[in-house]
Amino acid sequence: MKINRFFGVLNLMALFSASAVMAQNFQTMPISSGYSADVIANGVGSSTVSTTIDVDGVNFAFVARDFQLTPTSPVITYGIPVDGIINSVVAGTPGLSYQMGNLSGNNSLRLANAGETGTLTFATPKAAFKLYMLSTSGSGTSNVDVVVNFTDNTTQTFSNIGLTDWYNGSNYAIQGIGRISRLTDVLESSTTNPRLYQALLTIDAANQTKPIQSVTVTKVGTTTGVSNIFAFSADAYTDCSAPTLQPVGTLSANSAQVSWTVPATTQAASYDIYYSTTNTAPNSATTPSIPNVSGTSYTIGGLNPTTTYYYWVRTNCSGSTSQSVWSFSGTFTTLCGAVVPAYTNTFSPFPGGCWNLSLSGGTPSTGPTGTSAYWIQDGFLNNTTTGAARFNLYSTNRTGWMKTTPFNLSAGGYRVKFDYGVTAYTGTAASAMGSDDIVQFLVSNDGGSTWNVLQTWTAAEAPSNTSTTYTYDLVGYNSANTVFAMYASDGPVDDPQDYNFYVDNFTVESTPLATSEVNAKKKVAVHPNPFKDVLYISDDKDLKSVTVTDVSGRVVTTIDKPSKELNLSTLKTGLYLVTVTFKDGSQSVVKAIKQ
Repeated sequence: MKINRFFGVLNLMALFSASAVMAQNFQTMPISSGYSADVIANGVGSSTVSTTIDVDGVNFAFVARDFQLTPTSPVITYGIPVDGIINSVVAGTPGLSYQMGNLSGNNSLRLANAGETGTLTFATPKAAFKLYMLSTSGSGTSNVDVVVNFTDNTTQTFSNIGLTDWYNGSNYAIQGIGRISRLTDVLESSTTNPRLYQALLTIDAANQTKPIQSVTVTKVGTTTGVSNIFAFSADAYTDCSAPTLQPVGTLSANSAQVSWTVPATTQAASYDIYYSTTNTAPNSATTPSIPNVSGTSYTIGGLNPTTTYYYWVRTNCSGSTSQSVWSFSGTFTTLCGAVVPAYTNTFSPFPGGCWNLSLSGGTPSTGPTGTSAYWIQDGFLNNTTTGAARFNLYSTNRTGWMKTTPFNLSAGGYRVKFDYGVTAYTGTAASAMGSDDIVQFLVSNDGGSTWNVLQTWTAAEAPSNTSTTYTYDLVGYNSANTVFAMYASDGPVDDPQDYNFYVDNFTVESTPLATSEVNAKKKVAVHPNPFKDVLYISDDKDLKSVTVTDVSGRVVTTIDKPSKELNLSTLKTGLYLVTVTFKDGSQSVVKAIKQ
């Protein structure tokens, strides 16, 4: 009994991924006044020069990335970004950012004691569905009340909002900022601390159309933590909602059907589509790839095969807001297109574009019936571990397929070739094949619905542990959707052999015209063709010899001083090249099929 081995299954890549939620209209809310303290050390010089107070009440302040104690001090690689822009890493708000206050001026609404209060006024009032607050608490947690002040003098209150301590809390927008002691100017770096946190303030439906003028924050409760409020951003109100992308529909090598939905309350007049091979989101100034689409579905054409695309959709509205923001991105990968040779797959990378290994079971007459992947990557003939495909034959009833990308051979005149060989499972020694093991090379003119066997390897053929090149002229295989496959099966007998069958340098190319055919002074014909046992030459005058080779180039028989009648009864069924050599040295080559 052989030792069982584990064979992993190659998972297929999903063709579609996109956000399942409606795109938010995130906008920063720059603050024009209301900061009470500078708690961020920046520029060159002592931290006491560039800050007015600490964050935590015990002499520690934040540090910006441009801070240097002296002009020759090393440049730090952590800290608050110099431009004050914080890109939130909270998973539920991709694309949300904050604009902090001037790093060289007051930049925090700092509230140390219960009852302390302050108002942050926004430079540009904006209506919003939601407000997001960027804050932290030094030396322990703290709590604040937040009153949102609208331009119509109405308010909305959020009570007892908890602010997390600046170390080790969750729902952080940024971490690993680092800090500095205002007493000693000693820097403390960390990849995880201190942190700024994101708090959500959901605006009531009745207030969502009202521009927000300011927020008033009051420290409440008995906790000793020092509250620091740094910035706000908004999911800005609009009556023109961004589309929600739906799963991609019909895909081909050159097109993809995309679709989307919008809320019934959105007065959509048309839609714009933008797509690209890079995942760089468009902005309001981006020119759409496809403008003014009517309806909520569109087939994007003119795409390249086997290519990953990213796409976005926005709404053009007839309401008070004329245009939405772009949706979250969607993505799809176009299908494989038929390759026009010349083509070579060296299996680096493995297994090669559009080759399919996840096929198993069945026979050449039925096609594959399962999805296990038994052909895997290895070094050719067990030299190194990459650059070739191999199938390990050692057990029973394991059947695996390796199917190629499709080829357009409609022009005709092509041949297929590849290198193959067999070694023991470990090492490079030769190995016999098992008694009922079989490896076959197949071709299909209809994309893999039906298969024809071109070559069979069994114990009788005894493939060697040296590289052998298989070549086949694809006469009669002129389909625009031709695919090839390697088929291997252990069979039901548990033979003692444990070995690998290798394939490398798979090539489809134009059939070269042999020199002997170009320079032939004489031509001969053979009949019948196909033949059973005897092949007749049309003329035996001035004949010197006849050489018969199989499609791999191996000489199977040579006949000196032949007659018109050639007895080839010992040959196996298949295609052969019959080379007729004349006494003057010229040659004529004809193809003959043995039934």
